[in-house]
Amino acid sequence: MSIATPKLDRSDAAFAAGVLLASLALQFSFAPLIGSDGYFHVRAAERVFGGGMPWMPHSVFADGWVDHQLLFHLLMAPFAWLLDGAVAAKAAAATFAATAAFALWRLLRTERVPAPAAFAVAPFAVSWLFLLRMEMPRTQSLSLAFLVVATGALSAERHRLLLAVAALYMATYHVALGLLAVAAAHVAIVGATERKLEWRGPLAVVTGLGAGLTFHPHFPRTFRFAWQHVVEKVGNREALPVGLEWTDGGLHWFLGPALGGALALGAAIALQARAPVRSRLGLTLIALAGGATGAILGGSKFIEYAVPLSFLALGVAVRDARVGAPLETPRSRGALAGMLAIGLLLSSSAVLARVVVEEPHPDEAAGAAAFLRTVAEPGSAVFHFHWNDFPEWVFHAPEFTYVVGLDPHFLYLHDPDRWRLFDSLGGAYDGKRSDAIRSTFGAGWALVRLPHPGAREALAADPGLALRYEDEFALVYEVLYP
Repeated sequence: MSIATPKLDRSDAAFAAGVLLASLALQFSFAPLIGSDGYFHVRAAERVFGGGMPWMPHSVFADGWVDHQLLFHLLMAPFAWLLDGAVAAKAAAATFAATAAFALWRLLRTERVPAPAAFAVAPFAVSWLFLLRMEMPRTQSLSLAFLVVATGALSAERHRLLLAVAALYMATYHVALGLLAVAAAHVAIVGATERKLEWRGPLAVVTGLGAGLTFHPHFPRTFRFAWQHVVEKVGNREALPVGLEWTDGGLHWFLGPALGGALALGAAIALQARAPVRSRLGLTLIALAGGATGAILGGSKFIEYAVPLSFLALGVAVRDARVGAPLETPRSRGALAGMLAIGLLLSSSAVLARVVVEEPHPDEAAGAAAFLRTVAEPGSAVFHFHWNDFPEWVFHAPEFTYVVGLDPHFLYLHDPDRWRLFDSLGGAYDGKRSDAIRSTFGAGWALVRLPHPGAREALAADPGLALRYEDEFALVYEVLYP
């Protein structure tokens, strides 16, 4: 089933250069980072070699740091070492987004799909939310790249490549466990269409995932943390807050940023139905795109997989149905290029508008952090009233330790009672916050990231908290001794 992979040539270089320049241009058209997690990731990347994770001593990492995004931090590290702070995060995010686009292009080109550039660029042109999520300084874009390469390798029975990609994927993002579902879909499709049991691909996937957890500097804690992060966390998602992206799904997304992908998936299904020979890759892509599209009902984050997989499925279906010749004429190429250029401009404009309105400037917390450094000793515990503020604080003041961040499950799974207390301190807590902050969390200073409605009034009623610094973005309180 293997198709000879075309060697890298000028067309690959041109495509890579084009998408990288476009991605960089978008990133540096606005100052903020997209999402807050990138602030943490760039600090983790700076210290990826032996730096550990000193910032959350009350969490599951109290027993030892497990960098479950190790490869992501390794790849971001050169940016963090050579560039400054937010600039490093933005440059890395742009590069990884271009990497995802290149992975789409290479699979399409390998599969001899007509007009591969059009199908690779289309997801970015038709969905502003897909473009926005690819430009986050997080693992989504690399995750998509690994998923695409792994799916292609699985279909082509390139098992050594599949094993290596599964291992690298696992060292980058725990979503790599989704390859088990990909392998299951592949086995079912091959069994139904070719009447044989394809077991070597799934074996390569399982072996690669296991290797990614085993050949890791934080082994054997990697296995325990994978269980906590994937199984126990999922089991508690109704009880603990999670990112809105996991819970804000609904039909309205199909009429907006997911619509182009849904239409592409429908066209792929129709074309495969009339194809003289239905390829295993084409059917697998339809199954994966269908699953991801259905998952949008649960959360908007699944657009980052549904839209590109739908266009991959459409490209392969065009090839399988043998209707791609009209796309290869000079006039068609020009028309496609023009439509995609307009789509990219519209998507980029939508991303820019939302980022400028919704994301804070990278320097907003800098003043409070600078003050904190003048009054607190390095290594001191600092209390913060919301778990989601952690990335900014650790970005601007990495000298200190904090309570929890990135995910409340990291604290909850280690100490449920401490999590409940922390959660109450940021909400309708009736007692003296200062007593708990000092005695339970050992913090002499407390930070409030604004806006935090009602915080100033509530904290003013606590005689154990003294406001020492304020600006329009943050408040810094000293926690007085009882």
